[in-house]
Amino acid sequence: MTEILGNIILVGETGSGKSSIINMIAGAEFAPISNGAAGCTFDYHSYILPVHGRNFKFFDTAGLNEGEMGTVERTAAIAQIYKLITRLGGGINLLMFCMRGPRIKHATYQNWKIFHEILCKKQVPTVLVVTGLEHEENLNEWWWKNREAFEHQGIRPDDTVCITATRGKLIRHGRRMFDDDYEQSLAKIQNLILNRALLCPPFVNKTKWFYEVTRKFFFFFQWTTIRKAKDIQKIADACGMSKDETARLKQELVKI
Repeated sequence: MTEILGNIILVGETGSGKSSIINMIAGAEFAPISNGAAGCTFDYHSYILPVHGRNFKFFDTAGLNEGEMGTVERTAAIAQIYKLITRLGGGINLLMFCMRGPRIKHATYQNWKIFHEILCKKQVPTVLVVTGLEHEENLNEWWWKNREAFEHQGIRPDDTVCITATRGKLIRHGRRMFDDDYEQSLAKIQNLILNRALLCPPFVNKTKWFYEVTRKFFFFFQWTTIRKAKDIQKIADACGMSKDETARLKQELVKI
């Protein structure tokens, strides 16, 4: 049986480079690449991949506010979070927050708030991975030039790497335009994982955690009392909850 040292969750908008990072670590086309043109539902795929000979389980997710045409339905998003939490063994060792440079979108802040503060309750190391910087003269300087803008929006990662997740066009003798930056980016990602992933993530009571997360979702999105009863039942149905679990969820959300 393969020993897994921890669970690593990648979050970010469609087109932020999550799947490209998975493929970079795998050294093969494991995860499908999105063109970012259309939205998708909050979902996840898992991959067991080695990092310097140590196996981690990576979860490639889709965040809220996906695509250019609007947002994911929040009841569906909460249901998928429920499924992820309840099926996750061993807790979360590292959260990799991915975004595509060079500018910060409003959805970047929303996803940071949802995943780092609400889902992980600021208890999980969260690193920022900025992709799409192939044409920057110095990838490492990008963060220092833009750090203040992130901090102004309350985005303060435990660590940051600026990378390219593509090798680019073929130029000559089997070489591609961004090969050198790509290899350096892979090394940065691998070192980041080994240096920042928690060896012993905090124990989580999954049921209690989910109720707290759902309450904060309602508060964050400012859902009205009139809509709550219908939305709670939709969440319960989407999660496949029993009558007892649904009653407990309603009881928890009444406290808001």
